[in-house]
Amino acid sequence: MIHIAVVEDNEDLRDEVVFHLGRMGHCVTGLPDGTALDRHLASQPTDVLVLDLGLPGEDGVSIARRLAVSHPRLAIAMLTARGQLEDRLVGLESGADIYLVKPVDMRELSAVCESLYRRLHRVDVPERPAEGWQLDMQSLELVPPGGAAILLTPTEFKLMKVLAEAAPEPARRGDLAAAMGHPELDFDFRRLETALSRLRRKIEMRFGEAATLRSARNVGYVFAAPIRLWQG
Repeated sequence: MIHIAVVEDNEDLRDEVVFHLGRMGHCVTGLPDGTALDRHLASQPTDVLVLDLGLPGEDGVSIARRLAVSHPRLAIAMLTARGQLEDRLVGLESGADIYLVKPVDMRELSAVCESLYRRLHRVDVPERPAEGWQLDMQSLELVPPGGAAILLTPTEFKLMKVLAEAAPEPARRGDLAAAMGHPELDFDFRRLETALSRLRRKIEMRFGEAATLRSARNVGYVFAAPIRLWQG
């Protein structure tokens, strides 16, 4: 069972997140601010922290920065309404493992918490090869050659899996839409473009190599670098 702390000052939203994550089998505690979080961490086991940015008193960025030092094995998922690129950069640079923008599907939030937990508690896993890009099938991480891994959301992972399986050829737009759970005929492809644009920005922010993911005219999208699926 994963122990999750949810720090959110909006009581209704906090109760909703706690309820849904609890129904999915996690041990969840809702907290209103950083002071309550500190008391909780001092006495209760916590694996994953779901953290809002706009909190009374100490904000989420400050909390994440100090916990990255004092609790290095605590996974942090930021969940906030602030979706601008600058906000994402600040959140990730403060020590968050992943940055999610409200509203978020509770199934995806649960999957993110489970992925963060698995990544922090992996044992006896062979070391990934250093050459080429890797898509880690167990931890949902995208890893550049010799670089630090980045955790993908479940939707981003599904899209990257289709791209990696098609590489070096382009992946069809219809196949990518299917990976998002939608048939091609009635799918608004602007949603796919938005999802891939966010994924491209995430790659650029962390790796500085946005050109690896680009559109392929009249076909779909291509990951234009050697990449392999890594089973661990």
